[in-house]
Amino acid sequence: MVPILAKQAINIKSKHSTNIILGNYECGYALGLIVNLSGILFPADYNSVEDLRVKVLTLLEDYTPKDEREENLIHMLKEYKADDNLDSQVGELINMGLGEKKPWV
Repeated sequence: MVPILAKQAINIKSKHSTNIILGNYECGYALGLIVNLSGILFPADYNSVEDLRVKVLTLLEDYTPKDEREENLIHMLKEYKADDNLDSQVGELINMGLGEKKPWV
């Protein structure tokens, strides 16, 4: 899988409240991105994408999204149930989201 496709999918999907995350690659990028945008501390101890998703959402409980895209991104993460795949590309996509300078481009 080409990581840029997951990034583009999340950027497009975050524009609409009815979209969903379709896989762990999209989820990985979305998790890194929302941690980046919200300024929360990235959980260093996780065993799976699902474990990371739950920890990030817990840290976001008191966070108020800055705009509709962030709100949609959080909603998509809440609705997604990750599988056990935590391969190197998921890690790469998490890091892409964490380092994103222009998230909606």
